[in-house]
Amino acid sequence: MKKQRRWLILGVALSVILSYAGGQTSTHTVEAARTVKTVFTISMENPASHCYQVTLGCQGLEGITQDFKMPVWSPGYYGLFDFAGNVRAFRAEDGQGNLLKWEKTGSSIWRVITDQAESIVLHYEVLAASQFVGQSYLGEDRGYILPASVCLYADDLIRRPVIVKINLNPLWSTIATGLDPVSAGEPQTFFAPDFDELYDSPILMGNLESLPPFEIQGVPHYFIGYKPGNFNRQLFMNELKAVVAAGISVIGEIPYRHYTFLGIGPGQGGIEHLNSAAVSFSGDGLDERPKRIGTLAFLAHEYFHNYNVKRNRPLALGPFDYSQPNLTNMLWVSEGFTVYYEYLLLSRAGLMTREEFMEAMSKIIASQENNPGRFFQSATQSSYNTWTQGPFGARRGGLRKTISYYDKGAILGFLLDLNIRQATQNYRSLDDVMRTLYYTFYKEKRRGFTDEEFRQVCENVAGCPLPEIFEYASTTKAIDYPKYLAYAGLELDKPRKLPDAYLGALVEDQTGRLVVAAVEPDSPAQKVGLMTSDEIKTVDGRQVKDLDFNQLISSKQPGDKIKLDLSRGDKNLEVEVILGHQLEKSFRLRTVSHPSPLQAEILKSLTGRQLPD
Repeated sequence: MKKQRRWLILGVALSVILSYAGGQTSTHTVEAARTVKTVFTISMENPASHCYQVTLGCQGLEGITQDFKMPVWSPGYYGLFDFAGNVRAFRAEDGQGNLLKWEKTGSSIWRVITDQAESIVLHYEVLAASQFVGQSYLGEDRGYILPASVCLYADDLIRRPVIVKINLNPLWSTIATGLDPVSAGEPQTFFAPDFDELYDSPILMGNLESLPPFEIQGVPHYFIGYKPGNFNRQLFMNELKAVVAAGISVIGEIPYRHYTFLGIGPGQGGIEHLNSAAVSFSGDGLDERPKRIGTLAFLAHEYFHNYNVKRNRPLALGPFDYSQPNLTNMLWVSEGFTVYYEYLLLSRAGLMTREEFMEAMSKIIASQENNPGRFFQSATQSSYNTWTQGPFGARRGGLRKTISYYDKGAILGFLLDLNIRQATQNYRSLDDVMRTLYYTFYKEKRRGFTDEEFRQVCENVAGCPLPEIFEYASTTKAIDYPKYLAYAGLELDKPRKLPDAYLGALVEDQTGRLVVAAVEPDSPAQKVGLMTSDEIKTVDGRQVKDLDFNQLISSKQPGDKIKLDLSRGDKNLEVEVILGHQLEKSFRLRTVSHPSPLQAEILKSLTGRQLPD
């Protein structure tokens, strides 16, 4: 402990330097760094300007011209950014300091006329004024570097090793990152074996505070943050250790030499990385259990991503193309399953009761089932379209037609887990799927998995086909909750009848035409054959618009009869509908009165404490 504090005062990268026995740098890292011909030097001469000064020196590039590029996105966040728009004062030189001509050939590309120069040196500044975890920040208080938003790459460099030198603000004491230091004598110089690892390793700087570290199986874990706040640090880190241990127990192996939680201070969100997680964090209020549990769930999510997405990953998610979106149908697995596991880990760590786990899953089910987008978009579509609609679905005007793959993916992970447990008499579970993916694809094949390979692993673990689960993922088919929840002796609260009238048809205006956009299952509208794309001409002989239509239904009573004049293709139809009762659905999970032995065992093993001795 004393040695850790001494290093902190000296400004050494605590999160890295302590990851080796005796505080020594890896010999492998030192040897590899000696051959590196690509070096970034990042300075912060005037932090109040929010601008980093960057120098890139590289050797060994061939050709008359060389394109240097700024990524349009960063690992862990599936959205496009104009990182290049923050670059200014760009210039290029050869190794002797002679200026080289250059031009912009695209919004994120600088073409340098190198004329076969042996060495190329680029100089530029990067504006870093955002406090969002997915962008870089620099201020008088602290610095946060997301390398994909600061470090240019060239296609010929991206698979080569790289060194990053940080000229730290002299008023600051600490650099924290998942990158390895080049040597103990160069505490501000770091090594990455390639640009993928560089871009996946954020750097936090400032007068930072280290919370009490912990070890699991001899591997150190750190939490280093900017102004973390007032709370019981030892209690918090003890509980975080239990969460991390629960995550490790799922896979059975620790794939990193050290892990660091980077508390970036005020801001928004959190992003997972290969051996670190960058999270906006304030510890104020963490002595109150509800906030502490919420924060631990957030950290559990980011931590478990080191397995589920960083190592168990869809084929599209690495190696990356940083010039365009990397499209995949599988974020419902990568993100959604991780939501499910964040609550499993807290439950298995003994920090969340079974009732609290059930409440968390109830809220996710309610969020999905109360979203009209469930009638229009599947989980796979939501995953593929995230680059344009965002991770939680678009929230534009009109009828919402998108969903969150976080919500539906978490539900599908839950149902898949229950299905596997029931099919194997509780001998196997979703944990076995996670382990198989890890050891087969990450360890043995050293690649991601295809959509079909993922399904095959799930069905092999279950010992039977799972067509319905994957149909739920790829379509908008209504989920049969009673069937799957019964496997663990669970059920949903029964809906409560409301005095409001109910038709069960979602309508929207399409260029002046009132059109049925979706029909709810088992609704009065479905029972009389109302169909998607039907145009409603009149209600009880009266023309109505979409808002008028909803108000008209609301003005009726359950049991009232209405007459609809419809246009379906080239046919005109007339239907009479008896309105039903609007139902209030809580989607609250509860246990059944008399579970069978198998049901009881499934629920117990699903949520029970499962930590190694």
